[in-house]
Amino acid sequence: MTRRTLVHIPDGIYSVVSTCNNNAFHFDGDAKFNLYLDHLAACKLKLHFEIYDIVCMSNHVHELYRVPTDITIAQILHRVKGHFSFKYNARFGTKDHFWRNKPFYRIVEDEEYAFHLMNYFHWNPVRAGMVDHPAKWPYSGYRFHILGERQGIIGKLLTPLPAIDPDEALLRNTPELQRDIHRILGNHRIRFIGKPLFIDHLNNNK
Repeated sequence: MTRRTLVHIPDGIYSVVSTCNNNAFHFDGDAKFNLYLDHLAACKLKLHFEIYDIVCMSNHVHELYRVPTDITIAQILHRVKGHFSFKYNARFGTKDHFWRNKPFYRIVEDEEYAFHLMNYFHWNPVRAGMVDHPAKWPYSGYRFHILGERQGIIGKLLTPLPAIDPDEALLRNTPELQRDIHRILGNHRIRFIGKPLFIDHLNNNK
């Protein structure tokens, strides 16, 4: 497989999906979810990046990062994902790889696109039949962003999207936009999410 070119956008927004090795359901209990969230919060404090959103599923995780100017997404993910594998194995007495290959990321143009993307991720637990509404899934930023709750580890971990009113943004989240997001997420060749001018610029300069 061809190695993907690293694209570093200082102060950029990155959508990252990390899948458990062999699609295994490694996150099968509260202790494992909370171990990862605590680890992520420690990495955030150490490396000074921001996390806009997270949705932890049983066999994969979606995250939205705001990357500082002096560190790349690859450096962040090395610490977040690689160090967590060691921590998980030490805690639960396992030796296998935790993650499958490297995390896959896309670059998001702005906060508006980030909001629509994370809104799609919030409904993953519902689509998977785990809950009947995203507010009932505790390992997600839905309650943080849509209901304004700031308690617990999620409240400590996440940062509100600047200049975004969730109520107004939800009104712009049309079925057509949702279908477009679904199409983008289904195609790993699409690495940039935004307006055509933004996508053309990055494609021509990567």
